[in-house]
Amino acid sequence: MKKGLFYLFTATLLMSCGGEESTSDSSESGGSIVANQNPVDDAESNAINNVIEETSEIDGMKTTSIEYFDLKHNFGNVFYPSDNKFTFKFKNTGDVPLVIDKAKASCGCTIPNKPEDPIAPGEIGELDVIFRPKSGQVGQTVTKKITVTANTEPKETFLEISAQVLDAI
Repeated sequence: MKKGLFYLFTATLLMSCGGEESTSDSSESGGSIVANQNPVDDAESNAINNVIEETSEIDGMKTTSIEYFDLKHNFGNVFYPSDNKFTFKFKNTGDVPLVIDKAKASCGCTIPNKPEDPIAPGEIGELDVIFRPKSGQVGQTVTKKITVTANTEPKETFLEISAQVLDAI
């Protein structure tokens, strides 16, 4: 019964965003995910509690400031299927190196690629975003959010892309 519910939940989650992963690979982002399994010795339930803790590369770091040249980008009309790329440029306006820990999109059709190396004070960095419309988005104006987590105050900034998705000719 529990397996059936797990598979149903997983299938629903994957279908809601087109089945693609919406975050950068955690091994690329410097974060790590640790799963602890704590078996419960209960003969009636035989349940296992899974606790997932995410550690961050930026915890305890000095903060800096970031200035984006654009917070939003409209692709205009795009076709399904297509790859649509935009590069968000930003400047480290603080006094310590800028470390982008994570870039996470609101859906699997949007893939952010964060810079892996720290951005020195005064330097310009780039965050690439690829938007791959899904068939279910044809005929719609689509807006997606990218959450960027860095050693800034506040820790999270939000970027946005939008497009009118048209059917292929």
